[in-house]
Amino acid sequence: MAAPRALLLALSLAPAAAKVVDGVLALSSQTTEVYIGKFSFSPFTKSTVNGTFHTDDGLYFDRHPHDLTLCMYSDAQWLKFLEAMSKGSLCNERRKLATHATKIVPQYIHVQGSAPKHDFRFSFNLRPPSATAHYWFAVMMDCYLEEYDAHPPAMKYHITLLNGNSHLPADESGMITINTLALLAMLVYGGVYFTRLYLQWTRLKQGHLITIIFAAAYAMQTLSVLCELLHLRRFERDGKGLRWRHTWLALDFTGGLMQSFSELLISVLLISLAFGWTLGLESQHQEPLEGRVGGLLMGLQRPAQLLKGFRSPSTLLLLSIGGSQLLLQAIGRKYEEDFNNFHDHEHWPGLLLLAIRLALAALFGWALHRSLSRESQREVVSFQRQLRVLGMIWFLCLPVFVALASLAPPYRRHQLVSGGSIFLQTCALALISTLFIEKSEYYRISSLAHMGSAFDKGFGGKTKIAVD
Repeated sequence: MAAPRALLLALSLAPAAAKVVDGVLALSSQTTEVYIGKFSFSPFTKSTVNGTFHTDDGLYFDRHPHDLTLCMYSDAQWLKFLEAMSKGSLCNERRKLATHATKIVPQYIHVQGSAPKHDFRFSFNLRPPSATAHYWFAVMMDCYLEEYDAHPPAMKYHITLLNGNSHLPADESGMITINTLALLAMLVYGGVYFTRLYLQWTRLKQGHLITIIFAAAYAMQTLSVLCELLHLRRFERDGKGLRWRHTWLALDFTGGLMQSFSELLISVLLISLAFGWTLGLESQHQEPLEGRVGGLLMGLQRPAQLLKGFRSPSTLLLLSIGGSQLLLQAIGRKYEEDFNNFHDHEHWPGLLLLAIRLALAALFGWALHRSLSRESQREVVSFQRQLRVLGMIWFLCLPVFVALASLAPPYRRHQLVSGGSIFLQTCALALISTLFIEKSEYYRISSLAHMGSAFDKGFGGKTKIAVD
């Protein structure tokens, strides 16, 4: 019973590192099978699995008729496998549940002058799904090890799973196209928009801090999409991609981090607007927040406080949130698939990231309620009500996507959360950008309309940065 429980624990914690999988496994009488990984194959596509196992110890078989087998389980059979495992079944009983099983036949190699070794090579095709994609789970097992007190040497393995001619699994189909279109749209729109913004700055000899925050969020989001696209392209070729376990140029992690920081900046911007930043004389002179909480949130009510650096409690708060996101992204590496960006949060680090977003949503709602209760200007009230609707949609859409993903088949979850997140973030940035156009309603009622006057508060040299 100890071995099945240990394997169940390993299965629950193991990353789904499929496509190209390499590592070291050790079988024994207590551990007769080891989970290798999972992969989703597209329907009507020739699916190929090939690989090698190697050990430098020539005594692997120790004069016993071992039965080394690579078993592949469809998602339906996998549930039966886990159920049998939990009931303490025998290895042979679990092997019979396999949808496909390939016996690994060793080749004994003994070169004169060197130690003998074993090489195991195999290649086979799986019958593709007939209608829709589904996951296959790979397990390496040697059921004969249950017959005696066996402790064969560890083996190095390298397995390749191909979805047609591509390393990309079915659950990533379409993601290269989605990321490419999103990147092109953001580059074209960003080029036109920021050119107009630059011309506005040079004409007025003044910009605003709110547009700098937005520009940083836009740049980080664009970089995030670019990093994920490069990771997908590399993964399509080699089945490994740009992850820490394969290269120091871990663009997948960088993309996920830039996505988180972009979302944090947008959250700061929306919360500051909710507190009344830039929205007219009365909003600018709202009652300051009191107590320790007030000091902590002062930089969100008046972001100029953030320019004080570490002397601002709000700066420390935002750095703590950003650091927590970085840490959770790193911890999430243990649980993630080969694509970290816009993951479906099926683990506790991902759930904590969602909790941070929901906490910021609650702060946004409270700030708007506070501002609306103190505001009397009709135009400002009208804008803040619109901001409440659009802001809450932005804050809550990702949790909604994750909730919907739990209802979708596992091989569709990443596409739903990824595609939905990219679409949501791109639309949010485009909508927010319209606020800073001179013809917008927000521009007219906010302090941006007074840029270029001698009374603007700000800092800088020839080109000042307004902060109120």
